[in-house]
This record gives sequence, C-alpha cells and structure tokens, in this order.
Amino acid sequence: MLMNEFNMREKFGLIIHWIGFVLGLTLSGGAALALRGFATVFVLVPLVMILFLIPNTLTWGIRRMIVGGNGFFPWQVLKKNGELPKT
Repeated sequence: MLMNEFNMREKFGLIIHWIGFVLGLTLSGGAALALRGFATVFVLVPLVMILFLIPNTLTWGIRRMIVGGNGFFPWQVLKKNGELPKT
C-alpha cells in the first residue's frame, strides 16, 4: 500500500512539474513572438528566460516538496542516491 501511495505522489508531482514547464514555454514563446518587433535583443532574451524560469522553478519546488529530490527538468530522473545519471 505504501508503494502505491508513493507512486501516486510521484505522478502527481510530475504532472504539476510538466504543467509548469509547458506554461513556461507558452509564456516565453508568446512574449518572444509578441515583442520581437518592439523590444531589443538585450531586453527580449532576459525577459524570455525569466518568463520560462519562473513557472518551471515554482512547480519544480512544489514537486520537490511533494516527492523529494528530483531534477530541474521534468524528464530528468534521479538515481536512488539523489544524483543525476551520467549520459
């Protein structure tokens, strides 16, 4: 029973993290398309990065609180000892 609860928490955390990742892509992509003619590169690039990082970081933190240690991007899987596997 405990294993099923852990898997459910892990899946819930992963869904939350993917929602933040997609939201970050949508916000940053929308800002890049909407402001490409108005903003300079020095303004647009940091703005796009910030608009991606804010939702992804917030949902990563929520996932980390629910599940424990995990990678920053939703597709990263940690080993049992909490390290990222070598690619």
